[in-house]
Amino acid sequence: MKLFTLSARKLVVLIGCVACPGLVGAHGAGVDDHSSDPAYARYYQQQVNWGDCPPSLFTDGSTIQCALVTVPVDWADPSRGDITIGISRPLNPGPYSRLLLVNAGGPDNSSASQAEMLEQLQPQVQVDHLVVGVDLRGISDGLGTQVSCDYAPRSGAENFMDGDSRNPTDESLRAQQDWWNRSISACLQQHATFLKGITTPNHARDLNLVRAILGFRHADLFGVSSGSSLMAYASRMFPEQFERVVLDSNMNWVHLDWQRQALSRMSMDQLNVQQAFIPFIARHDDQFHMGTTPQQVMTTFQRIYQATSEHRMGSVTPDQALGAMDGTGMWVFWDLLVQPALGAMSQALDGSPDHIANAEQIAAFTIADLRNRPSFNPMADVLQCNDSGSTDPRSIAQKIADVRTYWAIGASTLVDKCQHWPWQPALDRTLESRTRVHALMVQNEFDPSTPYSQALKDRLVNGHDSRMVLVNNATTHGVMFDDNACTTNAEFAYLNFGVMPARDVVCQAKPMHSFAMQDTVTYEYGYPAAGSWLPPPPNTHEVSWLLVP
Repeated sequence: MKLFTLSARKLVVLIGCVACPGLVGAHGAGVDDHSSDPAYARYYQQQVNWGDCPPSLFTDGSTIQCALVTVPVDWADPSRGDITIGISRPLNPGPYSRLLLVNAGGPDNSSASQAEMLEQLQPQVQVDHLVVGVDLRGISDGLGTQVSCDYAPRSGAENFMDGDSRNPTDESLRAQQDWWNRSISACLQQHATFLKGITTPNHARDLNLVRAILGFRHADLFGVSSGSSLMAYASRMFPEQFERVVLDSNMNWVHLDWQRQALSRMSMDQLNVQQAFIPFIARHDDQFHMGTTPQQVMTTFQRIYQATSEHRMGSVTPDQALGAMDGTGMWVFWDLLVQPALGAMSQALDGSPDHIANAEQIAAFTIADLRNRPSFNPMADVLQCNDSGSTDPRSIAQKIADVRTYWAIGASTLVDKCQHWPWQPALDRTLESRTRVHALMVQNEFDPSTPYSQALKDRLVNGHDSRMVLVNNATTHGVMFDDNACTTNAEFAYLNFGVMPARDVVCQAKPMHSFAMQDTVTYEYGYPAAGSWLPPPPNTHEVSWLLVP
């Protein structure tokens, strides 16, 4: 294994930044929240009417209540109109004196659902806290205002039209970029006022409004995945209102850049599939039926990929086969989606019509088929482009090379969703550079979706205002989904009692598992770590297993 090193210059910049002059600490003045401005009085004086919650991605909504909150579409100009966002609270909350606002990330995930799951998986979170999920503007899986846009007509030359996005050409990639540009341009023209307001700064103001109308002077924050970037930014904007901040599975929030984050995820996800998930599949051949060694599993998957490429598995496409692998980041999906899909496709290699029909039925749930999908919710793409714009520096040739190396999710970075974006980035880079985030970071070392490499940069640049609880050898996304006493003790000592660890904490991961599958030992991934020493991030240059079209 190659030794990871940082240059002396980078170490001085990262570690020496702890004493950088001009930085505002955790409790600076913040920005004006307009709470005393008569033009915003109707937002701050509104009543919250609680009712039933609909089922969502993770939960059925039976243990929570939901409500709609009215917010200005543009916090800079309330005369431009109103929209609504969804919030949730427990159906039968216990005694509390503090408020915890939860965001699920995604960014298009239901925070109501996430809050309900958090309450069930980590009941300690309700000790002295009213737990309230706060949805982002425009999400699909929520109650608030949302829009749908039609896709532009397809020319037939787009990269995805053969059902295999991992095998692009220069021409097919240009055709797909043109198709996306036409689709999003028409969408932005149709819903310009609403979509321009989908930004992290506006979401942070929405959070602060929810705090105020629920009657709390202060609130604590819990953000998961991309929710970590929102909560970090909100604490910069409103350091006096937001106190205890927990960031679970960290994005590059020290300088939030959505496209650069996607590039780091692309390589880390591939390393995770190669070194963690494929070996896990091999250890559970009784469930997946793909082989008992990593090499056998990869050979079986190669056969699936080739069979779908040659249309020998009915309507199952290579993108659907690869979509089954794309659910590996969160173990809660392994039993529900990944194992049934890969198991059915493996079985269908025998050519049986019944087995192929079963694979077709399950494959339909693994990925949205862009060849015939009529419309889309632009929320997630618009948020990313509004926040940080087009920052992917790669040429088309480099994108094509990357998607063949990082075949697990590399196709998701082929098209620049922010090309020719009509609005300037909304993030305040001066605010980012002059403030620090006072937060407890919790992070899995081998997280495929929010890589530890970015979290470590956050920790080093942010300095002593934050602490990290790193789970050594943990391979999944979302620390909150695992019952690890080491992480929960640190997390809830801070959330419930305000006790921040004196130094960083390294916890040890439990064996990999799902609901139905359980390893008996924990395997070593990346670099050994213990105590309070944060190790270097995993070496993504170790990716070596290619997928042949």
